[in-house]
Amino acid sequence: MTAPAITAGIEEALKPAPDGAAWENSYLAGRRYRLGPVLGYGSEAVVRKALDTHTGSTVAVKIFRSDAAHSGERFRREVSIHRRLDHWAIVPMTDYGRIGAPAGATDRTFMVMEYVEGRNLRHVLQKGSADPAVTAAWMGSLLHALSYVHRKGIVHNDIKPANILIPSLGNECSGALAKLTDFGIATSRRYAPLASLSGTAHYLSPEEVHGTEATAASDIYALGLVALECLTGAKPFPGTPVETMVARTLRKPRMPYSLGRRWTGLLQAMTDLRPAERPTARQALRMLHRINR
Repeated sequence: MTAPAITAGIEEALKPAPDGAAWENSYLAGRRYRLGPVLGYGSEAVVRKALDTHTGSTVAVKIFRSDAAHSGERFRREVSIHRRLDHWAIVPMTDYGRIGAPAGATDRTFMVMEYVEGRNLRHVLQKGSADPAVTAAWMGSLLHALSYVHRKGIVHNDIKPANILIPSLGNECSGALAKLTDFGIATSRRYAPLASLSGTAHYLSPEEVHGTEATAASDIYALGLVALECLTGAKPFPGTPVETMVARTLRKPRMPYSLGRRWTGLLQAMTDLRPAERPTARQALRMLHRINR
C-alpha cells in the first residue's frame, strides 16, 4: 500500500498532531468536507485527508494554525497565488474558506487541495538514489512547472524534496510524473518575502544566504540541488543549517564523475554561484532533453 501524499509541503506526522483526533469526522464549509485522519503537519498548518461530500472525491484539507506567525498573511498569499495557477505539474487548490471560532478567539482558515496518492520526494529518497531516467522525467515535470510560474512573475521560494509529490502508479512503484506544491512563502510582484531569510536551509541559493531576495534563478539553483540529491542519494551540502549555508557561498556542489558529461553540465549550470549565469527553466529543460537522447 502506498503512503498518502502530503499537499502544501507539510511533513508527514511522526507523532500525534496538535489537533489530535478531535477534528476527525467533523465538517467544514457547511457539511461539504468531512475531515479524516491527519496526513501531516508543520509549524504553520495541519493537513487532513477529507471527503468532498458534494463530489464523492477524496481531497486534502490544509488547516492553518491561528497562533502561527504570519498565519493570515500566509493564507492570503497562498490562496491568491494558487488562484492564478493551472498547470498539470502543480497540485491544484480547489476551494478555501474560514472556520468560525468562539467569541474572543481567532478564526482559522483552510485550503482544499487535490489529493494525490503517492509519496513526497523526501520519502522516496529515503530508499536511496533514483534511476537517472526517472530523475530526468521528474525534473522535466518540475522545470515545466517553474517555467510556467516564472512567466507569471512568481518565485516558489521553497523548492525541496518535501514539496515535490510523486504520484503512485500502483504496486508501490513511483511514477515518472512529479508535482510541485506549497506556495506558502512564494513571492511575486504583489507579495514580498515574509522574512529576510525564507526557504529551507539545505536548499537556499548563495544569494539568499547573503540576504538578497530570491528570484527565478534561486528556484533553479534549489532544483539543481534536488536533482543532484536524486542522482546521488545524498544532500550536496550536508551538515547543520549554518554549515550547509556557509558551504554553498564558497563553492559549487561536487559532481561525481559517474554522473556523466551531460548531467554534470546541466547541474553545474543550474547551481552556478552567479544567478545571472544560471539557465532559465526553459533553457534547463532544453539541456535536460539532450540528456535523454
